[in-house]
Amino acid sequence: MDIKTKLLKLYEEWATKLKDNNLFSTLKFKFLFWNIILSTVSIFIILFAFFETAQYVLYSQFNSNLLYTAHEVSSLVGNSSSQYNSDNIYQFHNKKFIGYFILVLNSNGHVIAESNDIKLSGSFIKDLFGAVQKKSTSSVFNQNIGGRELSLVSLPVFNSFNDLTGVVIVGNSVDIINQTLHTLFFVMFFMSLIFIFIVVLFTFYFSDKITEPLSEITSQIVSITGFNLNQRLQKGNYEVEFNVLSDEFNKLFDRLEATFQREKNFINDVAHEIKTPLAIIRGENELALNKKNEDIKFYRKILEANISQSSKIEKVLNDVLSLARIEYRSISYKSERINLYEVLSEMSEDIKIMAEGKKLNFEFLHKGKDFYIFANKENISKAIFNIVSNSLKYTKSGFIKMNLYKKNKNIFIEIEDSGIGIEEKDKQRIFNRFYRASNVKNIDGSGLGLSLSKSIIEGYLGSIFVESEIGKGSKFTINFNEIK
Repeated sequence: MDIKTKLLKLYEEWATKLKDNNLFSTLKFKFLFWNIILSTVSIFIILFAFFETAQYVLYSQFNSNLLYTAHEVSSLVGNSSSQYNSDNIYQFHNKKFIGYFILVLNSNGHVIAESNDIKLSGSFIKDLFGAVQKKSTSSVFNQNIGGRELSLVSLPVFNSFNDLTGVVIVGNSVDIINQTLHTLFFVMFFMSLIFIFIVVLFTFYFSDKITEPLSEITSQIVSITGFNLNQRLQKGNYEVEFNVLSDEFNKLFDRLEATFQREKNFINDVAHEIKTPLAIIRGENELALNKKNEDIKFYRKILEANISQSSKIEKVLNDVLSLARIEYRSISYKSERINLYEVLSEMSEDIKIMAEGKKLNFEFLHKGKDFYIFANKENISKAIFNIVSNSLKYTKSGFIKMNLYKKNKNIFIEIEDSGIGIEEKDKQRIFNRFYRASNVKNIDGSGLGLSLSKSIIEGYLGSIFVESEIGKGSKFTINFNEIK
């Protein structure tokens, strides 16, 4: 295996490990990574801006000094070619101008004076003079002469008639500036490394401080199971956001605990409702087995009782399954445009027959025939029929009325009876699963019908409430939003 193949294999293994490592998907790592990246970029941008500013200031100050020196030289040599005598020309060789390169040209572009340390070529001087003739102000340019980088300032000199009498050129090496900038660059580079190192340390420190509350909250959450749902997260000395998070988790656990308790009660209620008829069936069967030489009427009576109790069990189980489907949304809530008048009209025929069987007076009242809502016809029929069935069951004499009307873009269904009524303490609980009012416990029922109806009605954004008085009857009012 060649080196290239080995390196490629190592790279693939390394990349796979990084990909599978959950460390890189943690909040702590992301905080560290992006904070270091942003801090590093910010530091380099600031230092780059500082370096560029320092470079601009140094060169500007350097060129300003050159221009100032050029003006001094110009004042020494005069402003006419007749004044360029040897005395004036060599005055700029004093200590004041040591280190500067100075070149003086007359109006014809000939060299009148030149510093001794640097010599310019004739072609360069000619080109320089040609460029200066076209300008009336000073110019700054760079030139590499004899291996030295110079910054040069050219200053044209004019007489009182605004005629060009000469040109003063002053220059100096920029090596000192370049060395200064080079030193500054390395100082800033090492300072940036120190700053980045400090940022990394502080980032590690603060990332631990930030994620510490999350670790504590997580450990508390993990400790809560189905056996200790009453346990809650303890607030620590956290930031506001983490305390809010703890509060929300505690509210979630409150809801979970209430749901678990409700399901526990639900199971107990189902067991209780099924336990009684099963006990009756078992008792009847044991009685039949212990009896000998009984006639067929006796055994027929036992079988009829068993069928009756089995029907009760079947009804309870069907109601439980229907309620479970509704609450967990497995029931079909597919909606369509239906007319409640048509639904209630069909239903009223069956209700009328049932009411006549109990010698009750039944009326279906309505104002108009257009009562449209979005719902499922089968589900709505079941919800309303459950309520009417309760009225039939708990009304021994008198009437049952079903009233359909509109008000303020809402559709109302009122189901009123003259039955036994509901006590005040029971009104808010009759929609609970398996709850039965104290005055109907001697009447057969599962206590699930109203709970089913309420769940279905609210599933279609409707509402239901009850008004009742003991001995005078009850009135259930259902409300839906009307559609056109």
